[in-house]
Amino acid sequence: MSEAQHEQDSIGRRGLLRRASTVAAGVAGAGVVGVAGATPAQAAAGDPVVQGATNVVDAATTLRNTGARATLRLQNVRTYDSGPGGEVWAEPALQLMPSGTTLSNLAEAGSIGMDVEGNIWIVTRSGNGSNDRHVVHTTANSNRIVPLVPQRVLDTRYASSRGLVRETGYLDASGRLLAGRSISLRLTDHLYCADAVFGTLTVVQPTLGGFAQVYPFGTTRPTDFSSINFAPNQIVSNAFVCGIGSDPEARNASDLISIYTNRTTHVILDITAAVVGAGRVNPRSALPVRANRIDVGGKAAWES
Repeated sequence: MSEAQHEQDSIGRRGLLRRASTVAAGVAGAGVVGVAGATPAQAAAGDPVVQGATNVVDAATTLRNTGARATLRLQNVRTYDSGPGGEVWAEPALQLMPSGTTLSNLAEAGSIGMDVEGNIWIVTRSGNGSNDRHVVHTTANSNRIVPLVPQRVLDTRYASSRGLVRETGYLDASGRLLAGRSISLRLTDHLYCADAVFGTLTVVQPTLGGFAQVYPFGTTRPTDFSSINFAPNQIVSNAFVCGIGSDPEARNASDLISIYTNRTTHVILDITAAVVGAGRVNPRSALPVRANRIDVGGKAAWES
């Protein structure tokens, strides 16, 4: 080997070593963020992505796939049992880095990001050509109405239909709710940590004309509203929506509502739907609905 060739080979080796040390330190990248290992440095476009290192680049990185399968597949197969409850916890396959209070108004349609509160944002294109930013609804920041199979949860005319938190001293010998008293109803057979409930309140043959209220358990009873107004000896119903409370000192009492009447009367309460965020509905109480809310297929009758 000539001296010139030897010098050129040495320069090539030194260049490769410098490049290898740069990659190992997490300098390479194409816009993908990993777990920080070393101080990040600027990378050139086209440098490889290094797993376990911070990869930094100024320009956006595009992954393009012309096939029918997913363009990017992220897998984390680690799972473990959380304890005697039987749940199996999975490690996440993707983390969106929280940043800012919302997405930039310059973000392209289809962009996804997360704000500093942990809310996920997406960008859509509006009809006037500009882009709109939206918060993705999750159990952390919204709720949904779950239709229930309509069912009776309280009828004071029958002892077997009084799922009350407290009963002694609040009902007369016939089971009627005494005037000026509140009873609390437990809904835990149907709901778990629900936010509100829809239903119908019925009064049966009150002694005098008056009103009744359905209100959240654990709150001070409001005095300036009524869920239903009635005349003496009427049988009359009215729909209601009521927030749900809980009793931190009672076991299995996370879903409670209260009923008050200013006149002695029998009361009946039926439920038809629940508002649920992080909570759940007993599958036996829920009305089955179609899961596909986007493409229902066919045509509506008025479109024919």
